[in-house]
Amino acid sequence: MLKKLAAVVLLVGLVLPHSCGVSPLLGAWQGVATAIMFGIPVLVTIAYALHQLVPALARFHERHGAALHGFFRAVCFILLGVYLGAALDEDSELRARIATGVSLVLTLALLLWQQGRATKAQRLPLLLLTVVGVGVIWAFVAYVGDGMQAGGWVFTVGWLLAVGAEVHGLRGAALVEHGG
Repeated sequence: MLKKLAAVVLLVGLVLPHSCGVSPLLGAWQGVATAIMFGIPVLVTIAYALHQLVPALARFHERHGAALHGFFRAVCFILLGVYLGAALDEDSELRARIATGVSLVLTLALLLWQQGRATKAQRLPLLLLTVVGVGVIWAFVAYVGDGMQAGGWVFTVGWLLAVGAEVHGLRGAALVEHGG
């Protein structure tokens, strides 16, 4: 039930304004860089919410878990690379660099923690949240105290609830050895 509640909170957070009066659902498509850095997490948030709220999609994810896990893991690493590249730009502000560093450390820790726990299909929801977390953590660190609006708070709380629920579900799962 907590996972479904968190999914609904995430969806509500997508439509509320985060900063500058813009919601991620509308503002994530205002250019190529913005579409990559924020559009991908928006789409993955919708995928996570649908996974929790639509049982047929969850069964599809269960059947194709290994392939989807590989795809979204690659998306996560590409997204981390995009954020790192943006932070290393000479025009990047210090706060954005700090936000990128915090985002990299926390999402890589989350990726490392889930490694080998349960099956890839069972880890898929947490991996989706890890992809979303790249943008959530960056936006929280970059905008908290500097114009973060209600939507940013709602979305961050929803993300933390969802991650907590997924981690709790995987904590007791058996460790799985790598197949090759």
